[in-house]
Amino acid sequence: MPAPLRQIAYTKFRESLFEQSLKPGQFVSQRELCDLLDLPMGAVREALKRLESDGLISLIAQRGIQIADVNVRFINDAFEFRIIIESEAVRRMARNSDSSALNDLRNRTKSIIEQAETDSSAELFQAGLNVDLELHSLLMGAYSNELIHESYRLLEDKIRLIRLNGKYTSKRLKAAMQEHIGIIDALLDENEEAAVVALRDHLRTSWRRSLGQPEDFS
Repeated sequence: MPAPLRQIAYTKFRESLFEQSLKPGQFVSQRELCDLLDLPMGAVREALKRLESDGLISLIAQRGIQIADVNVRFINDAFEFRIIIESEAVRRMARNSDSSALNDLRNRTKSIIEQAETDSSAELFQAGLNVDLELHSLLMGAYSNELIHESYRLLEDKIRLIRLNGKYTSKRLKAAMQEHIGIIDALLDENEEAAVVALRDHLRTSWRRSLGQPEDFS
């Protein structure tokens, strides 16, 4: 059975957002959005209700639809929630780690670090992002709570928007991947406290970078 048009509109909006056809903070009209998504007004209006509930847009009277603005509050809210939810996830993973998946991810993470010595291509940065997302998704697999998984899905969208506002360098990519190695090694050792410390240090570094602060800030 074909997906309802409102679901198609919702999916195409998110694709446009992450492909940067729509920009954070941008204002658009419903008509402009219909033209961009190539969908009828009714489907777009239905999708807007869900997108507003998800925090990806705001409906502003007299001005139209504002795409989520990646400002200081947006960043702080996202990372504060992320640290809370992932800290418990990493604790659970340390108690019952999937060594096969972790070793495979470790090997691929090390490969990214080695390639970053001589490669600064967009393809390598995308590969690094994919490995990054995979580790955090693996951590969230420690939960069997559907409400938590849905909340994290919405959080991931916000983190993706924040990342689009930043710039990666080979140096930063290598540092992030090395932070991941620290998390993975602590999990493989089943060292719960070390895994939590490594995770929080990694997320706080990402938080500071997203705010444009020096990465050695404490």
